Amino acid sequence: MSDQPGGRVAILIVGFRNADDVSACVGALSRAREEPAFDIFVCENGGREAFDKLHKALASPHGPCSIVSDGLPDPFASPSGRLLDVRCLALNGRSSRVWIGRAAQNLGYAGGLNVWINLLLPLNAWNGVWILNPDCEPEPDALDALVKRSANGNKGMVGSTIVPFEDPDHVHCRGGLRWRPLMTRQAIIGFREPLDAPFDLNAIEAALYCVSGASMYVTRACLARIGSMDERFFLYYEDADWSLRAKQCGLGYASGSIVRHKGGTTIGSAGPRARRSRLSVYLQSRNHINFVRKHLPGSLLLAGIVSFAYAVSYLVAGSSRNFRTALDGLIAGVKGETGIPAFMSEANVEEAARAVNVAPSEIKNTVRSDA
Repeated sequence: MSDQPGGRVAILIVGFRNADDVSACVGALSRAREEPAFDIFVCENGGREAFDKLHKALASPHGPCSIVSDGLPDPFASPSGRLLDVRCLALNGRSSRVWIGRAAQNLGYAGGLNVWINLLLPLNAWNGVWILNPDCEPEPDALDALVKRSANGNKGMVGSTIVPFEDPDHVHCRGGLRWRPLMTRQAIIGFREPLDAPFDLNAIEAALYCVSGASMYVTRACLARIGSMDERFFLYYEDADWSLRAKQCGLGYASGSIVRHKGGTTIGSAGPRARRSRLSVYLQSRNHINFVRKHLPGSLLLAGIVSFAYAVSYLVAGSSRNFRTALDGLIAGVKGETGIPAFMSEANVEEAARAVNVAPSEIKNTVRSDA
């Protein structure tokens, strides 16, 4: 990461055997405005084969990157044991570098981000990090709008306008989500509004409870104050937890930061409820309880009732399998399970490997319990 006047932005992406998505995201970033300057850091959680496939996709003749002969600077030359391999590419037509790292195991979303955050913290050449989902494609002005809203509004964490690929004229969310106390859950702000509909910026920022994890810009000062993501969530609710910790630094919304998002392509959380993956159903149920216990312990009983109702909704949708999975997640949350889910333990390594589509040798038992 070069030390340039004014600093740069570190764009962080976590991939999981979805090289085409990551390549398209990086390609969209190659068309961004010249300023702010940035470098891209990708953590591949899907093992050696996925890492090699990602490198090939990025550096192919039709890919967004080129191979360079740069030596790996410290600390990237000697990454922690959580990254087994690091390679550097050049983003075509720009001064940006694209760093890809191969995780030693599936670190989850929070862990995949933290592995780069911890390597970047000692460096002084960046002013903020931009977290992007791998299935996002930002518009050219997206980063510029985030940085300007952060500076003009004195906001430590800022969200984008997320629009779905299949309907780019409507909003999926404006900045993020608000909290519904009686449901102990979050609700999307601006859902299904026309993209050009008027909105009240002050009202949106006042209601923001969680900046959308699909696109979140975090200043260096905010990150230094709140620390990295809580890896106990593994997947789901880590962005809500991070946002609550960042409220002391100000949560903002950059309406001009347009980010197109496919949604749910990596973990199987998109589509009809009956066809959602076991991993997504389990973690949404478990981490709902863990999140409420951590931040709103007085609402824990209500959260349990709501989670049970959501489990029953899978039965209504015709999926007894997902009903049982949601119920298992609820019970695991009550017991205080964190980290990689219990069904991904060594005793169930074959099932775990199938659930996340990796080789059994890459699954490790990192389940923790706070109970």
